[in-house]
Amino acid sequence: MRSYLAIGFAVISLLATRPADVVAQDSVLAELYGHGVHSYFAGQYQDAHGYLTTAIDQGTQDPRAFYFRGLAYLSLGRPDEAKKDFQKGAELETLGADRVYPVSDSLQRIQGAARIEIERQRQDARLAARTRTVKASQARYEQIQGAEQQVLRNPNRPQPAPAKELVGTPPAEDASDPFGGGAQPVQPEAAPAVAAEPAESVPDLFGDSNPTEAMPADAPAADASTDPFADDAPAATGEAMPADAPATPAADPFADPFGS
Repeated sequence: MRSYLAIGFAVISLLATRPADVVAQDSVLAELYGHGVHSYFAGQYQDAHGYLTTAIDQGTQDPRAFYFRGLAYLSLGRPDEAKKDFQKGAELETLGADRVYPVSDSLQRIQGAARIEIERQRQDARLAARTRTVKASQARYEQIQGAEQQVLRNPNRPQPAPAKELVGTPPAEDASDPFGGGAQPVQPEAAPAVAAEPAESVPDLFGDSNPTEAMPADAPAADASTDPFADDAPAATGEAMPADAPATPAADPFADPFGS
């Protein structure tokens, strides 16, 4: 009993004299927790309660300190205080402290009704933490949606500046700038007239060397009797064939060509 009181006073004096030494504080609090756990398993429940109470009073965030002090309360016949410590330990475990503590490994030796009660409190704490997370996400979503609707419905909200004010007034256009918007199109100059040259006569490759004279308009039509290719054309001599000229007999196809 005197030993853990001495350790408690030493912790208090250490925290008062060196508040900035967080590492030393954590090591001392971890030592108090270790003494409390060893005392509990040794059956020294009052000593375990003293060590763990000192660590809790000095601000430990280790959920195992509350679990084992609750177990010490159960062994001392104080179930109400034990249940409160179980709830507090489960709350610290689900809040996501700076460190992750091996709670399940530390409670391996705890079985029976005490372990069942601890696991029930841990499950309830996890469900409550999940409910808080879901509600917070939903509230955040509704807040964003409400802000968007407020912006859309508010006619007095500041309007964006016109593009002309943002860019500024463009400078006056220069008429001499060929690429400016106010430039006038340049009219092309008229091409100079070229005198037409007389067409050259093309010689007839199939005619005479001299060009053929034009036939007068009143020239008589050609006589069909003078057509040299007509069937009934007269002989070139101009003499008419006698009408009673004997016809030349046809050659006998069976005649002997070698006969006398």
